[in-house]
Amino acid sequence: MWFLALFFTLLVSFVNQFFYLRQNPVSITYTVVSHISLPIGKFLARVLPTTKFRIFGSLGGPLVSLNPGPFNIKEHALIGTAVACCSGTAYAVDIVILQKKYYGEDQGFMAGFMLVLTTQVTGFSLAGVLRKFLVRPPSMIWPANLVTVALFRTLHESSEDGDEDDIIDTDHIQGEGEQGHEMKQGSRASSRFSGIRKKRKVSRLRFFTYVSLGSFIWYWFPNYIFPTLTAFSILCWINPQNVILSQLTGSNGLGIGTLSFDWATSTSALSPLVTPWWAQVNILVGFVIVAWIIAPIVYYSNLWNSKNFPILTAGLFREDGTPYDKAMVMTNNVLHPVKYEAYGPLRMDSFFALTYGIGFAGLTATLTHVALYHGKDIRDQWRAAIAMKDHDIHSRMMMKYKEVPQW
Repeated sequence: MWFLALFFTLLVSFVNQFFYLRQNPVSITYTVVSHISLPIGKFLARVLPTTKFRIFGSLGGPLVSLNPGPFNIKEHALIGTAVACCSGTAYAVDIVILQKKYYGEDQGFMAGFMLVLTTQVTGFSLAGVLRKFLVRPPSMIWPANLVTVALFRTLHESSEDGDEDDIIDTDHIQGEGEQGHEMKQGSRASSRFSGIRKKRKVSRLRFFTYVSLGSFIWYWFPNYIFPTLTAFSILCWINPQNVILSQLTGSNGLGIGTLSFDWATSTSALSPLVTPWWAQVNILVGFVIVAWIIAPIVYYSNLWNSKNFPILTAGLFREDGTPYDKAMVMTNNVLHPVKYEAYGPLRMDSFFALTYGIGFAGLTATLTHVALYHGKDIRDQWRAAIAMKDHDIHSRMMMKYKEVPQW
């Protein structure tokens, strides 16, 4: 496990960061590694020797083995977790690159390395400090992790139809009190649905294989064979010369009524298989109000001289719509007020301005909403976590392992 985790961590972090700045970046996700590491792990479990030895030889140390046993789901999950922690690119790298590329400032390797390291470690540190409140409580369910759990269970399914993995035998449950009661409750719930499972024609592993194969075949159509499927605008096809229609419905405009048959495009913001339904509806309604109602009204009413700029762009402009040359208002990479006054103010398109304003307003609205609607739940959860109450069976099982020091 340690060898595979270290190998894939180094490989994935290097490949993802190296290709991050390419026009067509290549990215290796933890899902890909989870598939690849399974046959490799099983192969190593068969061929590696089981001989035990001491790390420091005659000096002592714990006994270790290159092959501790069969490759199990716990080792597989730890490899996936290690890769997931490093598969994303470090945002702090953008600061180092932009300073060197556009401002001619080279802070040196050590300064850039420390910036990236400290910003990355900060997130892990906060997660570790707050694990008592964000991980252990049974109410802290992270929907994205449920997909990962289902993936590992499917790949390690021991039976053909998966029933043995789903049903707990209450006659062999060890333990008394609340723990035994909870496990028996879970087994009764499983038995109620056991009849449904036995009618299942396709096992989870086989269904997973079918879906993976179908996804692999379909991927070639929107990305290489017929790229129009990525963003299919029927209204634009009716009258492609109409500028207003192109702005409202085109893939480079607001995309009203545009359909996408590319799964990667559809899930670029969030996955509908993971995100709760109420959250999806909330996002959809907000998007329609801002992008398809407010943005066109602001643009075609020429508010802020919006028609001088494209309806949707991340570029910066002068008041007459020409691109803004930042070199004209800066001296030694610092804004010069006199030059800025002479060159003119900076302008952005109306949609960009709206999203910026709503983004800042959303930060305050989030705090207010959470305080009003979930304040009592957070307070109760905080007290229960401090008092070490309301731990479910999984948390109590994890308490058998030694905790990482809080410092």
